[in-house]
Amino acid sequence: MGDMTKNQPVYKRQRFLLEFLSRVNEDISSTELQKLVFLHAVVADSNYYEFVPYKYGPYSFRLKEDLDILARDGFVAIERSKTAVRARVVNAVSSESSFNIASERGDDLIRKVYRLDPYYTKNSEIIERLFSGAEKENFTRAKSSHKTSEQVLYTIGYEGRSIEGFANVLIRNEVAVLCDIRRNPISRKFMFSKTQLEHVLKEVGIIYLHFPELGIESAKRRLIKEEAGYEALFEEYANRLSHSDLSVRQIADLLYKNHKIAIMCFESTAQACHRHVLSDRIVESCGVKTIDL
Repeated sequence: MGDMTKNQPVYKRQRFLLEFLSRVNEDISSTELQKLVFLHAVVADSNYYEFVPYKYGPYSFRLKEDLDILARDGFVAIERSKTAVRARVVNAVSSESSFNIASERGDDLIRKVYRLDPYYTKNSEIIERLFSGAEKENFTRAKSSHKTSEQVLYTIGYEGRSIEGFANVLIRNEVAVLCDIRRNPISRKFMFSKTQLEHVLKEVGIIYLHFPELGIESAKRRLIKEEAGYEALFEEYANRLSHSDLSVRQIADLLYKNHKIAIMCFESTAQACHRHVLSDRIVESCGVKTIDL
C-alpha cells in the first residue's frame, strides 16, 4: 500500500478530506461522507468543497473525484456493492484541525441536511421516503416554487468558477437550457469539457447544447495583443452572424420554448467574450431581456 508517512495527497483539500475521514474513524457510505462534509462546511464555513442539489441532497463532484484519487493512491479503501459505495481510511492520519462531524448516519443524516437548507432538495428523489405529512408537502412545494414564465437570455463564463458554483448559478436563475458557444469545447478545468459538462448539467436538470458554429477559432484570439484587436475580432464576428443566422434563430426558438436559457463561453466578463455580440444580436431581433451572470 506504500509508505503512508512518506507520501501525502497533493492538494490541500485532499489532505483535508483524508484528515476528515480519519476523524470520522468508521466505515461510511459515500452519500454519508458527502453529507458530513457539507454540514462541516456550513458550520465551520469551510470552502474546500462546493455542492449542488442532487438526487440525495447536496453533492460535490470534486469531492467524489478526490475520494477516487485517495483510493487510487492507497490512502483510502473503497468497497462497492449493489446498494452503496463505502469508504474507510487505510491508515489514519493525525491532525490538529477542528472538525464538526455530525453524529447522525443514514436517513437521519439526510433529513438533518434537508432541514438545514431546503435548496438542496430541489432535485431530490427520496423526499417521499424521508418525510410525511405537512413536512413532505413543504419540501415538495419548495421544489416547484419560484418558477416564472419571464423570458430571459443569460450569458455566463466559467472562468474562475468551480463546476458546482457554475451549476448553482444556473439553477438559482432557473436556466432550462445551456448553449455552449465554444468552437472547441475542451477545457483543463475540472468538468468543463463537453462530455463532462453535459453529464453534470443533465444530473441537475439542465439541457446542454453545443453550437460550435457560433464559436471563434482559438488561433484568431492568440494573435490579439491589444484591446483594438478584440474590437476588430468582435466586429468580424458580428458580420458573420448577420450573414448566417440559422443558429441565432435556433437559440431564439429555444428561448421562446424554454423561457430562460444561457449562452456560455470561458471569459468571466461578457464584454471580453464574443457571447456579448451574440446576445446583443438576439436582443435586437427578439426584444428579450438579457442578463450577464
